[in-house]
Amino acid sequence: MKRQRKIAIVLSSVFVLLVGLISLVGFNLAQASDEIPATVQTCLPPATQTVKVWGRVETDTESYTLIGTTWTEGDEDVYQEVLIYLNAEDTCRSLLPEDDPVLSHYIPLQLARELALQRYTRVLQEQGGREAYQQQLTDYLTSAPEGTRSKFPPEHIWALEQLGIELPTDSYEVLP
Repeated sequence: MKRQRKIAIVLSSVFVLLVGLISLVGFNLAQASDEIPATVQTCLPPATQTVKVWGRVETDTESYTLIGTTWTEGDEDVYQEVLIYLNAEDTCRSLLPEDDPVLSHYIPLQLARELALQRYTRVLQEQGGREAYQQQLTDYLTSAPEGTRSKFPPEHIWALEQLGIELPTDSYEVLP
């Protein structure tokens, strides 16, 4: 009886240790997925201070990474999303100018949709889940001054629909 108890305690300890190690490895992998290859970093805006990888898609010959960047201009923080193209020779190029947030203007629609879906999936995780984000987005869109509407790229609308997020009618426009 005593021996069985000791074995049970040892097995329980090993189990707890394994769960802890698995969690640690998973956490490190999640952090590693946010790392940006040096070749991609060379294409970020020069004054970039912080980055957040929103998504990454790959084809046989190239990859596209959607990155949120921030920097300070004067006394103000500036946020911009950039789309970085990287080819098989590790040559990168920034494809998304600040005045045109429509990914599908620069890459095929299916890739743009995948990046948008990755982006909003991460947003949902960071904002406390679908219901919490739905409420935040609805509050934001419905509190806009009269006559103003938020503008969304078509791939963002598609991604939000895939995630079950509904935008209030007449609160937004789809960018061409």
